[in-house]
Amino acid sequence: MKFSAPAFVRTSLGAIALTLGASAMAQSVVRFQDYPGTGNLLVRVAQEQGFCQQAGIRCELRTIPAAPLGMQTMLSGDIEVFFGPTEVAAAAVARKAPISIIAAGFADPVFFMAAGAKTELATEKEGYPGVVKSFKGKKIGVTQRGSGAEFQVIDMLADVGLTANDVTFVAVGAPDTAFPALTRGQVDLIMTFPPTDGMCEVLKACRLVVDPRKGQGPKSMLATRGGAGTMAVKTEWAAANPQTVAGIRRMLDLSDAFIANPANFGKTLEILRKTFALQLPNADQIAEVSLRNSIGNFKARGTVPAMQAVADAMTENKLLPGRVDMAPAVLP
Repeated sequence: MKFSAPAFVRTSLGAIALTLGASAMAQSVVRFQDYPGTGNLLVRVAQEQGFCQQAGIRCELRTIPAAPLGMQTMLSGDIEVFFGPTEVAAAAVARKAPISIIAAGFADPVFFMAAGAKTELATEKEGYPGVVKSFKGKKIGVTQRGSGAEFQVIDMLADVGLTANDVTFVAVGAPDTAFPALTRGQVDLIMTFPPTDGMCEVLKACRLVVDPRKGQGPKSMLATRGGAGTMAVKTEWAAANPQTVAGIRRMLDLSDAFIANPANFGKTLEILRKTFALQLPNADQIAEVSLRNSIGNFKARGTVPAMQAVADAMTENKLLPGRVDMAPAVLP
């Protein structure tokens, strides 16, 4: 049977369209929690570099600026993947929430304490833990009440014999809203995350006074290195979508390797600048400073012992009703 050229072309194009359509249909749409600033950088890189598509996933990022709200949103089914501190995941496990931890996103403590330019701390020169004694009576901004940031501040306070009752916690959100709250004097200190470090350095409007990334902080917090961050899904969803979970892990591994390669710093910075989403003076410079400070922290996988250290510290500080075993919640 002979085909005319136009008929053959039409047939071929139709077959290609069907193939592409089937491929698109085969892709799983996965909605990931993101934050303003550096946020969920592994997924941003995966989107830009085509790693999501390679894994058969259509990645979508939803900005939810506080981890507890992200956990609630995931459990309600409005996103598939929670992304945030292990403290929030541990609190969910303690409440018997049906979650499964499938990845990390970041491995080491991501929060640090910043003080406003006009905030006076009498014991600041002592360094950690002495500086924490000056937190008494201060207003401390955290992402959200009951967040990982608040839990870690309580951990710091305990190191010098203080409690949560010795300070006033104020919910100030992510860096885009926390930074103005600090610089306008609405709070004295903020327990926050990148790119606030870049804002402080470039804009000279604040200073870091406790930075666990530099080994400063309670031993319990430093013991969480390797397990400070989590990506979690509903257990039922993980069981129903094992191939998608495997695909998420593949694409995160690819992003991890890409970011870890020094030769890709420029491209990673370019991706960050495209998605930075903070309207600030010198935003490009702030993005670069923050990325250099934290680039080694973006990791696809964490360790169960480090996640357990998070939960154990929370139990010790009476932030959980009893010991929580994290291992069953972590997918192998």
